[in-house]
Amino acid sequence: MSMPKGNIRLTRPQDVRRLLARVINELIQEEPSSIDRARVIATLSNSIIKAMEVGELDERMKEIEKRLGVETS
Repeated sequence: MSMPKGNIRLTRPQDVRRLLARVINELIQEEPSSIDRARVIATLSNSIIKAMEVGELDERMKEIEKRLGVETS
């Protein structure tokens, strides 16, 4: 894999989604295909779905808080 080395900041669900998508794309490009790699891709895909859901909920909560005038840190 040619993933960049070093620290990766994962502070938001979108960051996690982006990282997982990069890993999946790298795995898909490797040859030859294997059942183990397919299982990893499926697991990571489920994680991306969850990160997308959490990210969407986070955005919705922030919008609701903004409309209500609630300050968050």
